[in-house]
Amino acid sequence: MTPGPPPRAWLDSTGGERKVLEDNCVLGRSAECQLVLKDPRISRRHAMIHRQGGEEFWLVDLGSANGSRVNGRRVVQPCRLNDGDEIELGGITFKFRQPTLSPAARGGDDATVATLFEIKTFDCWLLVADMVGSTQLLQKTDEGKAASVTGQWLARCNLIVETHRGAINKYLGDGFLAYWSQKAGMEQEVAGALQAFKKLREGSDPLFRVALHYGVTVAGGAPSRGEESLAGKDVNFVFRMEDLASNLGTGLLLSQAATQRLGELISAEPCGNHSLAGFEGSFPFFSF
Repeated sequence: MTPGPPPRAWLDSTGGERKVLEDNCVLGRSAECQLVLKDPRISRRHAMIHRQGGEEFWLVDLGSANGSRVNGRRVVQPCRLNDGDEIELGGITFKFRQPTLSPAARGGDDATVATLFEIKTFDCWLLVADMVGSTQLLQKTDEGKAASVTGQWLARCNLIVETHRGAINKYLGDGFLAYWSQKAGMEQEVAGALQAFKKLREGSDPLFRVALHYGVTVAGGAPSRGEESLAGKDVNFVFRMEDLASNLGTGLLLSQAATQRLGELISAEPCGNHSLAGFEGSFPFFSF
């Protein structure tokens, strides 16, 4: 029997146990976590290792009580892991392993590996969320408090996205890009997520901005639970929208395409036509 290809990334514990990282992996005391850690210093949902773009793995602290550390440094914002990094959660330590492998060692030739990076296009909803004043937060408070605030916010946002059938594609320091592949009934899910983000903005610290757009996305990479590398002009468009939301002082900004598709599911107000860097002409936008 031919053995399967070796894992691309895994965690080694100090006790010699190995946890292969294939999809997103939540670590904590809860039985619902992918890696359950029986230690009183570990929070129920302590941290998550997020597989991003197929080959990248990021550690995200989920607002844990005792924090997460990589190579001795407190994780304040999501950070990319590198082979050999030491991860400390409470009193438990892991070593992250992601050695560079040749195509043959991965269990296939170049042609096989190339098929993992097949490019496709599809219609989807794109959402960018970003904390307001994260730099000032780091300057005004201690590292542990800043890490807790950021982690708790990311955990709440992740729950909103996943509850409404979306996925976070990538973390961006103090923000993230999420998406929903268009299919029947997805307008209701996106509208529900918007309502949840609006409620979160009204009753929580930190303050944050959200930009939502609907368009065509180019996807590639080795998909894991749908989390592929997203690219294309509409991805650039929604990131420019987030910059515009900052300039306008708008908390939730929607493109015309997103507003039209949502229709009566939300109550959006026009906020004028505006230009975006890198795009010709001006575009109508709406606040929610």
